[in-house]
Amino acid sequence: MHIEKNVCDSVLGTLMNIDGKTKATYKTRLDLKQMGIRRELHPICVNGQTKLPPAYYSLSSIEKMGLCQFLYSIKLPDGIASNISRCINIRDCKISGLKSLDCHIILQRLLPVALRGYLRRDIRKTIIELCVIFLRVDFEDFESGRVGTT
Repeated sequence: MHIEKNVCDSVLGTLMNIDGKTKATYKTRLDLKQMGIRRELHPICVNGQTKLPPAYYSLSSIEKMGLCQFLYSIKLPDGIASNISRCINIRDCKISGLKSLDCHIILQRLLPVALRGYLRRDIRKTIIELCVIFLRVDFEDFESGRVGTT
């Protein structure tokens, strides 16, 4: 579950463009420019200031608000996960303090549903496939009886 938490934090950080959690930093964008690929992500200099154009895999502020509201409004049965809404700050559109089990539920069950209508179809499909991989691995562990063993 620790790998799942790291992946969930990374995916949410990249989607929501959270400082320190996203992989789309200024240095990364300069590397893309140096390699001559993905011109739409190259830094742009405007009036002496360098700006990073939004990546197509990042949510807009309205989409971030929608994702946060969706996760905040979810009601789960007792014992499934802790109260996920306590980790959501709707006003600032931030997600923090998720536990491993929260990330497990978000990655396997909630994120595929939450992303419907957001992002480009190919990006959304890739993220959903990643979520399904974790779901299958978990199911195979359950079926084979390897749950809880080290």
